[in-house]
Amino acid sequence: MEVTVVTVLHFKWEYKQSMNSTSSHSAVANELYEMLSPGVQAELVKAERSMTVPEGTTLIRQDVPPENLVIINSGKVAVSLNCMRGAASVDYSEPGKVFGMRALVSGELPEINVTCVESCSITVVPRDYFLSLLQNNPEIYFGVAKVLSSDLKIADRILRKNSRRFFCGPRSRTVKPD
Repeated sequence: MEVTVVTVLHFKWEYKQSMNSTSSHSAVANELYEMLSPGVQAELVKAERSMTVPEGTTLIRQDVPPENLVIINSGKVAVSLNCMRGAASVDYSEPGKVFGMRALVSGELPEINVTCVESCSITVVPRDYFLSLLQNNPEIYFGVAKVLSSDLKIADRILRKNSRRFFCGPRSRTVKPD
């Protein structure tokens, strides 16, 4: 047995893996892998590590550079933003969602927190490995675009929901022309 140590936001998780086994890989159903060729999926599988993390684990922290791309295999996570009055939970995500992509690709710090609201099975791909693979396999950009497009759709939904609640009041009125 080989003991592997994976760090997620400075918390180290150890798990045992048989030397001949492969990591339980997430290519089956996540928004990134479904866009990739089997060859590129196989390259990602070489570096990915799967683990179960407990409720309350922070997978992505606002303003902290992620060390890994994080894929949710099972369980539920809360996506929140730090606001002036504390953290505001803005969305929940379930299996198949990929987190940390924008920060990894752009080099900018994450603007969200991703926290497990129940025990979650996750897969992580180390940042440097993913970026190297991306540089050598431009086809991955189609998968990156899909993940980022999904993130924009979530942001749009949140903005629409919150703008109606905070800016439009209970009902909008039609203004009659003069």
